[in-house]
Amino acid sequence: MNTGYVRYIAVCLFIAVITLFVYGRVVTYDFVNFDDNLYVTANKNVQAGISFKSIIWAFSFNEVAYWHPLSLISHMIDCRVFGLNAGMHHLTNLFLHIASSILLFFVLKQATGALWRSAIVALLFAIHPINVESVAWIAARKNVLSTFFWMLTMFAYIFYAKRPAVYRYLTVMFFFVLGLLSKPMLVTLPFVLLLFDYWPLERIKSGSEKGVLLKIILEKVPLIILSLIIVVVSSFSLKYSSIFVSQESVPFDLRIANALVSYFKYIAKIVWPQNLAVYYPFPSAVPLWHVIGSVIFILVVSAFSLLAAKKRGYIFTGWFWYDGTLLPVSGIVQGGLWPAMADRWAYIPVIGILILLIWGLHELFVERFKIKKLLIYLTGIACLSIMVPVAYLQVGYWENSYTLYKHALEVTGGSDLIHNNMGSYLLRRGSYLLKQGGLKEAKRHFLEALVINPRYEEALNNIGIISYSEGKYNEAIDYYLKALKVKLDYPDAPNNLGVAMI
Repeated sequence: MNTGYVRYIAVCLFIAVITLFVYGRVVTYDFVNFDDNLYVTANKNVQAGISFKSIIWAFSFNEVAYWHPLSLISHMIDCRVFGLNAGMHHLTNLFLHIASSILLFFVLKQATGALWRSAIVALLFAIHPINVESVAWIAARKNVLSTFFWMLTMFAYIFYAKRPAVYRYLTVMFFFVLGLLSKPMLVTLPFVLLLFDYWPLERIKSGSEKGVLLKIILEKVPLIILSLIIVVVSSFSLKYSSIFVSQESVPFDLRIANALVSYFKYIAKIVWPQNLAVYYPFPSAVPLWHVIGSVIFILVVSAFSLLAAKKRGYIFTGWFWYDGTLLPVSGIVQGGLWPAMADRWAYIPVIGILILLIWGLHELFVERFKIKKLLIYLTGIACLSIMVPVAYLQVGYWENSYTLYKHALEVTGGSDLIHNNMGSYLLRRGSYLLKQGGLKEAKRHFLEALVINPRYEEALNNIGIISYSEGKYNEAIDYYLKALKVKLDYPDAPNNLGVAMI
């Protein structure tokens, strides 16, 4: 067998085995009561499996957040094949992540010719702790599925770029459409393909003829049009679901400030992945010096990337990959429960930083200081020996809702959402847990949620449920009325109120 093929197989197997080691336990994990119910456990349309009716529902504007029909269909397939076996749903996410990691390796290898640097970037992507949320959370299926099609699109594009042909371009468009149907995040992919045209494909070179540059830009027009269509469709779906966050709720200047600071925070978590949590509460204010510092950081790095573009294209592509792909989830436009930042939003952007770091370290130590590659590899193994246990530990927090929220509360100091979700989990665990004091602990979490947000209708309703179970009917009625005062159309409170008043 060709030596090159042996190396490819070895790299792919190594990525798969290490990733399975880090994530393998998820097959024993449960659903969590944070969006898993929205997408699977309380969604009758999804649980019905694949049918003409369910597919029509998936492609329509429905109550499940923004428009991403293919991800919903993937959940339907899981339900048809595995029922509500949470471990198998987790396994689908894991296989998609492994496939995307291996595809990333082939994309970088085909584009750059650098075997080991491409392998290291792909491996780090596969096991980086910041990506645990995307893989270990069933509701994040849209992340891993859309990224799988992202990588297939890039892989097809590299072959098109090397030998342009209509059928190859149509292949690119086909995978791109599938990705857009999985998650609107792919609207930034045409921008990334342009970056790849500069480095490493070098289709755009300094002093390139205007005709060549125009041709390369025009190639992206159909992809950009598709992206714009998805942006419009997604906007309509958000309006239909009534989950747009108004500027009255979160002022525009606060969104901008948080977005700018987040650019720096994500890099900090990529370089030093600690205190990762499922939910980072959106701040009520952002210190001005944080904003100024982040703006200076972004401008300096961007200016350096532009200056380095001619000789070090990997810096240009890596940085602006990160910069551009993070923009759609920066929080300038918000829908639903929008946190300050989210680990899953770094799933694609992290690749840009990894490219910048690995190619930069290779140039610094191997090409400039002539350090032997063996020493570099040993250093890489040492880094893996640190990264793998951190990721393994982070995966453990996703075992169930209790372990997930307990860790989030320890890391973030608490939020109304996490306290309420923890209380809801404890409230619905069953009589055994209630005998062990679970009911009292659940009520404590609901009260903590109301301390943070006194107008949290779900927490008000949940305390009403506990008060009713304790025989405190007047107290229960009072909480139900408070919930309805906050949100007149809150679905559960009217029925609960009627029962309490009988």
